[in-house]
Amino acid sequence: MIRSKHRLLLAGVALLFVLLGIFCTSFVEDTSTYYVLAPSGLNLRKDADPNSAKLDLVPLGGKVTLIAPPAAKNMNIDQLSGGMAQVKYGTKTGYIFDGYLSKFPPPKKAINTEGEYKIETYVEKLREVPDATVLHEEHTMDYGGIYSSESSIHLSTQNWQEAFLIAKLLLNIPPKLLYPKVNRAVETIIPNPDKKEQAWSDEMKVERDKSGQLIKISYYYRSEGGGWGAVISRSTEGTETQKLLKIAYTGIAD
Repeated sequence: MIRSKHRLLLAGVALLFVLLGIFCTSFVEDTSTYYVLAPSGLNLRKDADPNSAKLDLVPLGGKVTLIAPPAAKNMNIDQLSGGMAQVKYGTKTGYIFDGYLSKFPPPKKAINTEGEYKIETYVEKLREVPDATVLHEEHTMDYGGIYSSESSIHLSTQNWQEAFLIAKLLLNIPPKLLYPKVNRAVETIIPNPDKKEQAWSDEMKVERDKSGQLIKISYYYRSEGGGWGAVISRSTEGTETQKLLKIAYTGIAD
């Protein structure tokens, strides 16, 4: 009788560990979902070698579950630093470059292109992300006949690459303007290689502090009648334990 009770007790403990394991696995999967922000998608590879066999193509917005982070972040693709993370995509498990991964989903389209897609729509989508802090602001100003409007999002991230990729997709920053290279210069101006003849200005400005840390990445397009801009900067919102980055869209009309 004592042995039977002992066996039942061991079986109960084993079942408890199994259930706890299932719960923990589910929790990890729920908080380990990442989205692909590469416009042309990312290759899922068989091994951590970026030249290994291709298992699938994960499209823009495709969701992967992180299994293990990269062993080393020694890769540079499109001036984004990262490594090969082990992920699960659908029923397939493989490796993918994590420089293009984000905990935030990409917008459906850029706001300043044809269509009715608005920043408010994207903010609603962002607020569905578990444990994400997302703030939204709107401002309009009149500078003596020159009208300026700003719509900004404050995101709970300190990953400048992530914020830049989201801004590029949301605000239609020109494709050939890549994430800025590491630099010690306090200010760097990067012209758009595809600048149109009618543009007065079409360039990206990168600002850093004396230690080389990013302060602001700005893109501005200006021509006769007005222009627009996209700015990624350190947010003044948030707390000491949760710092945010700000993505702002500015419109100017003469």
